[in-house]
Amino acid sequence: MKPTNNPLTLIVATTPIPRNDKLVLGIGLNGTLPWPRIKADMSFFARVTSRAPRPDTHNAIIMGRKTYDSVPAHLRPLGKRVNVIVTRDASGDVSRTVMGELEAKKAKTGGEPTQPVTDAIVGGGLEEALAGVEGKYGADLGRVYVIGGAEIYRGALGVRGRKVRIVMTNVEKKEGLFECDTFFPVDEELVQEKGWRRVSDQEVTEWVGEDVSSEWKEEGDVRIQMVGYERTG
Repeated sequence: MKPTNNPLTLIVATTPIPRNDKLVLGIGLNGTLPWPRIKADMSFFARVTSRAPRPDTHNAIIMGRKTYDSVPAHLRPLGKRVNVIVTRDASGDVSRTVMGELEAKKAKTGGEPTQPVTDAIVGGGLEEALAGVEGKYGADLGRVYVIGGAEIYRGALGVRGRKVRIVMTNVEKKEGLFECDTFFPVDEELVQEKGWRRVSDQEVTEWVGEDVSSEWKEEGDVRIQMVGYERTG
């Protein structure tokens, strides 16, 4: 199939952390999320990443090997999405494990294809992975989401020649701050709109296929806000 040039949409949850007279955006702690499960955010992620924009199209989610491994084993690979795993071990144990899990998942459904499809592709780098999924699916490829971790986000932010967008869930603790050891590659540039512009709720809605509001909402001990940015530089 003819490769496409889909926009890359980074989907991420971050929390502001003051450090050295600036704010950085924390995304992880000890290989997992810094906050307890946030039902609204997890449901949003599941819906938008699996909802294809048109019939007979299929969304891709690009992630590093550690992010893939952080998904509960019984959910791997994530259903109704093309799971694209970026790893230096693209032809070794990682690939064999991923493909084995894909076949096991297909076997549970009796081999019947799902719509959208559940699939997995393993690539040795971000550009290779993009070429692989776009070459395989062509015009049938829907939205392309980048879901982490930090290295994969950084690589996606360095891609040129296509639109790069961010759909971000801001997470704030009602009292105090979350501890983080992993951070999103851009922070104050977003707030100051240096090379980025904050987009309207309507634009985010068009990107993900459902109504999105930037109003703050509370859940348990946290409050969250969903916003979008598009690269201008």
